[in-house]
Amino acid sequence: MKIVILGAGNIATLFAKRLFEKKHTILQIVGKSETKAALLAKQVNAPYTTNIGLIHNNADIYLFATPDNVIVEIASNPIFRNKFLIHTSGSIDAKVFEPFTNRFGVLWPVQSLNISLKNNPAFPLVISASDNEASSVLKMLSADLTTEQIITLTDEQKRNLHLAAVMASNFTNYLYQVAYNLCQQHQLPFSLLLPLIHYTAASITNNDAPIKKQTGPAYRNDTITLQTHKAILQENPEYLQLYNLFSQLIITEKQKNKPLSGKP
Repeated sequence: MKIVILGAGNIATLFAKRLFEKKHTILQIVGKSETKAALLAKQVNAPYTTNIGLIHNNADIYLFATPDNVIVEIASNPIFRNKFLIHTSGSIDAKVFEPFTNRFGVLWPVQSLNISLKNNPAFPLVISASDNEASSVLKMLSADLTTEQIITLTDEQKRNLHLAAVMASNFTNYLYQVAYNLCQQHQLPFSLLLPLIHYTAASITNNDAPIKKQTGPAYRNDTITLQTHKAILQENPEYLQLYNLFSQLIITEKQKNKPLSGKP
């Protein structure tokens, strides 16, 4: 297929390179930064522009790998009227394209991608599409982009999955930062926690609810350790608040899931 890529960041780069490798024609890279657009264009044997008025007019697909807050602004340009428009956002509905065209969709990689990494991790792809024909095209493109799970969701389902992804990734990463800060505060090497972090993440499977793998003083109702930790955190009231909240939520979740955990 003939594809125009709007954007030159992480997702744009990964998608453009994989589609190029699968013999799709990248007609053009459209970027805000001339340096980044030129670099990506060179890798996929395509011309580039930073001028939206010079966008190629006869692509099969226009793939918006742009920041969420500019998708609608860019799509409102008359050049995109009645074109096949796709964006890559987890939080923005596919239907944002409805005022401009009848053919649209989303290809959202459920993963944090970074072109600075030598090998990006595998990622599932979520599809949302305007109709069955658009869905068929997106499934074909998805098969060229990933070997992981490909699933079609409604806009509402995709929004809910994006929220879950924020909880699972962004919030978890912040907890790593809290642990890092505590280690720094008490002159401890954060590296000692890395095997535990990796093991905990690797132990989560598709077959079991994560609560089945839950450990720790709150889960064990170890009140002595809980009080010891709370005493240490008196000098970090925000972290103490976080500790109390998570401990209570773990206790509540354990009660809700007793049949799952199989533990008293």
